[in-house]
Amino acid sequence: MIQERLRPIWAAWWADGRPGAMTTEAFGQAMFDWVEQRAHSGPELKEKYAEYTRLNAARARRVIKTYRMSGEMETVLDSGKTEGQHWVVITESWCGDAVQSLPLIQMWAHRAGVSLEIMLRDTGVPLIDDFLTRGGRSIPMWIVAEGSGAVLGQWGPRPETARKMVLAHREAPEPKPPYAEFAAQVQLWYARDRGREIEQEARDMLAGLAGEATHSF
Repeated sequence: MIQERLRPIWAAWWADGRPGAMTTEAFGQAMFDWVEQRAHSGPELKEKYAEYTRLNAARARRVIKTYRMSGEMETVLDSGKTEGQHWVVITESWCGDAVQSLPLIQMWAHRAGVSLEIMLRDTGVPLIDDFLTRGGRSIPMWIVAEGSGAVLGQWGPRPETARKMVLAHREAPEPKPPYAEFAAQVQLWYARDRGREIEQEARDMLAGLAGEATHSF
């Protein structure tokens, strides 16, 4: 079927029993281990990625502490719209955007009683190649599927305001601020927003799915 060819890696991965998928508990333990070992989730040891992983462990705790789920989001999650869904997030331990959204997605999955699994982008099955962003392997990528594996929707890698910030930095003429300085500005925006924009976009997506798959796989 032509529909199946749209996401061949996803279809094969799902049919094979989702090899490499981690529960949120397993990913949380892995994060702890990576921090303790001054390592990270990537296939090659890079000191800067190990440092980003350490920072992300602290940022995740802050996100969980400062986020307040809105009544509108609670209504969507309690409405039964997500019943039978299966969520997958493609990420890496060092990703600065992922640490702002993954803790929220975990909270939403828990509230809705939805199964959530984590896949690493750079090791094992290259699922991300079926969910490219303008041809790039950007993460995080949150995939919402039916229990059968049929894809309902996706979100990522970042909310609209952060996306515009990244685009503006890329298109800015030289000389421009070092990337590390720019990344700190993006993290500051995330901290001030406290998950509100991510939640709004997620709420709109989940409310609009109405239980119909965009295609088989």
